[in-house]
Amino acid sequence: MTAGDRRQAREGQLAQFVEEQYRALDSAADNRGVLFTGPAGTGKTFLAAESAQREVAQGRAGRLLCFNRLLGRSLREKLMDVVGLRVGTLHQEMLRLAGMSGPPADADSDFWERVLPEKALEGLAERSAEEVGDFLIVDEIQDIATGTYLDLLDLLVKGGLRDGRVLMFGDFERQAIYGSEGAREVLRARSPHLASFRLSENCRNLPRIGYQVNLLGHLTPGFREFRRTDDGIDPTIIKYVRGEDQAAILRKVVGDLRDEGFDLTEIVVLSPLGDSSVAASTSEPWLRQVLSPADGSKPIKGRLRYGTIHSFKGLDAPAVIVTDLDDSGGPHFDALVYVGLTRATDRLTALVETKTLRRLVGGEA
Repeated sequence: MTAGDRRQAREGQLAQFVEEQYRALDSAADNRGVLFTGPAGTGKTFLAAESAQREVAQGRAGRLLCFNRLLGRSLREKLMDVVGLRVGTLHQEMLRLAGMSGPPADADSDFWERVLPEKALEGLAERSAEEVGDFLIVDEIQDIATGTYLDLLDLLVKGGLRDGRVLMFGDFERQAIYGSEGAREVLRARSPHLASFRLSENCRNLPRIGYQVNLLGHLTPGFREFRRTDDGIDPTIIKYVRGEDQAAILRKVVGDLRDEGFDLTEIVVLSPLGDSSVAASTSEPWLRQVLSPADGSKPIKGRLRYGTIHSFKGLDAPAVIVTDLDDSGGPHFDALVYVGLTRATDRLTALVETKTLRRLVGGEA
């Protein structure tokens, strides 16, 4: 297949509904409130967007909110023509309700978790009638289900979280990077009548990528069913000893993907690190020339996007290279490995420090 044929086939595969997703949409239609859960790649965001459009098609107005900034921008671009639907991140909505154009320069966790929600509630109280929607759809609910945030969400939909038209989508097992471990219990206490629907069929990754995620992400029971047809190419796991060894490896991996027919715009380099990642700090001349931050804008022809795993949560790319996988004892490391690996639809390469790889596979690497 040519690169163009492969892109067309991939888009066709990812756009098809399957029996499980039709059952999920039926559940959304048959129940006032539903909590949809499932691991990465099972179509939660896709179903959230589809559900929002169906709500609007029935003459209702409401919101589709998420946690991740880049995901919020992506959803907003896809649904910008849907009249009666407000789309964005919870934090953007709180800023708007608080009458703020943006966060202060010194915004810290206390601002986002306490001060801003309080200001948003004050702003909402002044114009509650015009702000209360007919429905509320929330993606990435595992990162949002805290008492303060739920107080606000409760006032954004008619009937509140207990009796309103509420559809929630989340992965409480592995993608709760920002939320508390008891997020699901907190949500249940506030919305006890939510029906549950679990998604299990992977509709994003090629099977061999999913099986690698099962191994390195320690998923139990893990991905078992896949919508897409395998192409016989295994993910590439590359060991490194020192962080500086990665630049030459990264340069070669990108070259190999280009030789295979992938455009630079189809490749994303992700890392658990920020400015100290190999992509952000490399001095390799060609990489410095083509690398560009994944800031949510449309991919630029001839440029290779890079960013943190955190920022790319909820999104995907045809070819993903995950770098800097060095278990230094940082928070949520295993969850970040899982999130990073599941971003790839067709080609996955992971650069893993030797001892970390040995731990991840549970034996000698």
